[in-house]
Amino acid sequence: MKTFFLPPACPTGVKDLLMPEPIHQTVPDEGDVIDFKIEAPYFQALYNAPVPVLITREDSRLLLINRAIQEATGFSVKNLATIRDWVERLQVKCTEGNENPFADLFEPEGTLRPSRVTVRTKSGETLIWELFNAPLGRMAEGQRLVITIASDVTEKINHQQHLENVMDQLEKEVSRRTRDLNLTIEALEKEIAEKNRMSDALTLSRERLTQMSRRTLHALEADRRTVSKELHDSIGASLAAIKFSLEEKEMKRDHNDGRLEDSLEQEIAYLLSTIKETKRISANLRPTTLDDLGLMATIQWYLRQFQRMYGNIRVDYSAAITEDDVPEPMKIIIYRIIQEGLSNAEKHSEAQSVRLRMEFADERRSISLLIEDDGRGFDVKKAISKTDPLSGYGLTAMRERCEIFGGSFRIESRMGEGTRIHAILPVK
Repeated sequence: MKTFFLPPACPTGVKDLLMPEPIHQTVPDEGDVIDFKIEAPYFQALYNAPVPVLITREDSRLLLINRAIQEATGFSVKNLATIRDWVERLQVKCTEGNENPFADLFEPEGTLRPSRVTVRTKSGETLIWELFNAPLGRMAEGQRLVITIASDVTEKINHQQHLENVMDQLEKEVSRRTRDLNLTIEALEKEIAEKNRMSDALTLSRERLTQMSRRTLHALEADRRTVSKELHDSIGASLAAIKFSLEEKEMKRDHNDGRLEDSLEQEIAYLLSTIKETKRISANLRPTTLDDLGLMATIQWYLRQFQRMYGNIRVDYSAAITEDDVPEPMKIIIYRIIQEGLSNAEKHSEAQSVRLRMEFADERRSISLLIEDDGRGFDVKKAISKTDPLSGYGLTAMRERCEIFGGSFRIESRMGEGTRIHAILPVK
């Protein structure tokens, strides 16, 4: 064993501050454990300092490991003779990724650069220290010294991580609640939009109902005027002619002593014509065949009448449904749509042919009625929006009949391209 003193060559300020008296240190033979004998009062103060303090020689031996380090780590100076012991036993690692934070301790940059390391205690607990280094000069044989003061920031870092975790949780919770709030707002906006749509639809429905009521009244008045005119011009005129003819023959019979010389053939012919006209008017109001024979027979009868009256228009008719497939309330609606469609084709389209189709749609849940002609076509919007309340009534009546029954009605027409009427009526 040999004893030596810290050299007087140590910088004056550091020597006077830390070493007012020489420090006796016994240097063991190689393999022995270093045993420090500290006599300088300021070194004693460093040994008893409340924070970890470490003094390192240039040859990696530890000159001082104070009580705070031993108490914090559970290792004694016998276990920590060199920097290598310090790094391996305490598993010291730099938090920035450098495996050995003391590798460049005696380099100018390394000496003055603070670092943060993790230290694993004897009990297995992990501590986080911030290390601050400063040079202490040289020993007698020229070994440089560095003092390292550590600050235990474990609680600070854990608290900071806890705060970061809390902040992350808060951010996630705020994000989740913001997302839920946005979804709620979107749902409310959709609900408000739906309510507005329903309100607009209800308003439109009321307006259409009002218009429908007005048109119905106009239609009833128009039907009454038509029936009144037909009764007056046709039935009334025929009955008046029969009356005048019978009165004339009655006067002749009085002059011939009660004998009737003229035949009643003319009056009988008038009566037969009147009967036919009465049946025609009745059929226009509601054909008796619809109640007696059903829809299919009535359509066939109407098409024969139509072809007889308008032989210049060819009607191509086909039906993929039977009488039992059509609900009773729907029969008059289908008949009226066919009647109105063919009437429009005859009056306005100048068509040469009309195609009439009836079949199932929507997997037999609806009946499709299609009427197409090759006529000159017309402007649908213009026809429906005319100022005359009865203009376009046939088109409007067909649509309203479909809508009342829960169906849909569509009409397509262009000038020179004919007209296409498509009605779909639900049967279930």
